[in-house]
Amino acid sequence: MPSHTRQGQPASADCALKAKLAFRAGVAIYALASAGFLMELTGEVTGVYLIRYSWLMHEIVELVTFAGLATGALLLWYSNRKLRERNSEVEGHLRTARGEFQAMTQIQFDRWGLSPAERDIALLTIKGMSVSEIAVLRDTSEGTVKSQNSAIYRKAGVKTRTQLVGALIEELLVSDAA
Repeated sequence: MPSHTRQGQPASADCALKAKLAFRAGVAIYALASAGFLMELTGEVTGVYLIRYSWLMHEIVELVTFAGLATGALLLWYSNRKLRERNSEVEGHLRTARGEFQAMTQIQFDRWGLSPAERDIALLTIKGMSVSEIAVLRDTSEGTVKSQNSAIYRKAGVKTRTQLVGALIEELLVSDAA
């Protein structure tokens, strides 16, 4: 179950928002500091300054530019770290969901009374593989795969591959809601 923030948003959404804001702020600060740096560099190389100011002001501008570049880099690093955290969280949820889906699929196959071979064929069929692809993968004839598909469809109470996928999803949704 995902943790939630005070506003009711999932923690991963909050993390993504923080990362997005940090990224935007980092890029903006980095761009401003880079513009200041280029302005200073151009003035030092060509001797033509857009704004004339004292040596002390020149040093202050360089320090502010450095601070801006450092702050921008830190914000970009922070946003990258937050996005990596969020990706790890989402990948964990995906692994959990994948495992749950596989377990629920096996339960449904049990309800339909599929044999181990029929389970393999059903999974490959649900994944969208053709009869010939399944036959090659299982090192059997296309006729055997067709025969097993017919048995699967009969046990599941459907007539086509599309209906099989629909029946499986419907059963998973109904049994999950129950």
